[in-house]
Amino acid sequence: MKLKSGLLWIVLLLIMSSCVSYENLTIEVLKPAKFSLPVNIRKIAVISRNLKYVDDTLQNYQVKNRQLIKDEIKFNTDSLAQITCIDSLASRLLVQNCFDSILILPVNSLPTLHVKAIGPGKAEWYKNMATKTGADGLILLDMFSCFYSIQKDESTSTTVANVLTSNIWSIYDCKNHKIIDRFAQIDTLFWDGTDDNGNYNEHRIPGKKEAIILASAVIGDNYSKHIAPSWCKVYREIMSCGKPELKQAAMLAQKSKWEEASPIWQKYANSKNKRDKIISIYNLALAGEMNGQIDQALELTARAAKLSTGTFWSNENEAVRKYSAVLYRRKLEINKLDAQHELR
Repeated sequence: MKLKSGLLWIVLLLIMSSCVSYENLTIEVLKPAKFSLPVNIRKIAVISRNLKYVDDTLQNYQVKNRQLIKDEIKFNTDSLAQITCIDSLASRLLVQNCFDSILILPVNSLPTLHVKAIGPGKAEWYKNMATKTGADGLILLDMFSCFYSIQKDESTSTTVANVLTSNIWSIYDCKNHKIIDRFAQIDTLFWDGTDDNGNYNEHRIPGKKEAIILASAVIGDNYSKHIAPSWCKVYREIMSCGKPELKQAAMLAQKSKWEEASPIWQKYANSKNKRDKIISIYNLALAGEMNGQIDQALELTARAAKLSTGTFWSNENEAVRKYSAVLYRRKLEINKLDAQHELR
């Protein structure tokens, strides 16, 4: 009988633990810039150097169904891509309000120059540009290249398209007469014709010109995140269970009604029921993050991690520790954001 009772107790504990569920939560957070511009750079000029590799000769071509074909209607891909890319970057920087002025030189201000390698120009060139623009810093699009491909799958009668992009940027400090950052990336943007619900429509597949405009705008936006803080979509998990009140609190949190959900979790944070206690303390940490109280949230996750230590709470303990790591990273990001704000 004792053995059966012991097994029954273990089964009951497993049932109690397994009823914990997780609700997805999507939020936006401000991420710090990857590169911090010096505080002395208040006026910037954005310039395309119009450099191209000597073997980049496919401007008027595309790949269609695995065959290289020439465009029937020619248009200046390079100029279109650079204009869109730089305009996208400038619009993001203007929203940030980090600079006193932003000057954009027309992309045809400099002639296209074919080179074997993309590298810095002569020191005199940068000094002349600084004098000409009156800028404290130059943001230079050294090179931008893109190539469009489209492919139809005969077996499914669906079409996919992509644009391969390659770009190199650099930043020149006009007062200290030196390049202070260099950034290069290769990326591919895809279109498969499906919407958010997975429904396919061939009209969603862009042609070459439209695809290049879309891809170039994304590249400019992506580079803005390198030099300026940006909003980013991230995901969190709300811990819940079948208990009506805790389920209600989770539903309130999903609607961003944290002030209404928190009292419910506070009530169960001192519960004799270990499961309810773990859930509530974890969710109070989440509410703390939403209110900008990162240190308090970290204290709560430490408490929840200690409480959930043990065989029967391993899943909850893993979720708590995973979220605690997220909070530590977020604290570092906030510290970096504060430092960047003070410098600007």
